[in-house]
Amino acid sequence: AVAPTVTTDAATGVGVSGATMNASTTATGGANATSRGFAWGTDSILSEGDTSTTTETGDFGTGAFSQNLIKILSNETYYFRAYAVNSAGTSTNSTILNFTTTTDTTVARIMRLFQGYRIKFLNGRIIIKQR
Repeated sequence: AVAPTVTTDAATGVGVSGATMNASTTATGGANATSRGFAWGTDSILSEGDTSTTTETGDFGTGAFSQNLIKILSNETYYFRAYAVNSAGTSTNSTILNFTTTTDTTVARIMRLFQGYRIKFLNGRIIIKQR
């Protein structure tokens, strides 16, 4: 057996605070994967800074797999790549993909930006004062 072959596919469902990372195991290498997942974070080479991994364990042949990310920051670029492990070793896809979450423009978000400030309308002007 040899390490499995994985490909990293584009993220889907990218929103304000979440996204789905996607990948495929295209060849088992002669032994099914016992774990698979993603390395991901805000570091473009996934070796420093904010880098995490997701891991799913089981008995996996070829096929697609995904992982949802929730409660991540808005308006931030995240990088990710897939990996899979079988009895022969670990295979990490060399391609690192990225996605950028959207900006939170909801009224609640906008109001949080002004937390700690007083806003007044005076003679057609907006006056913002720190409390």
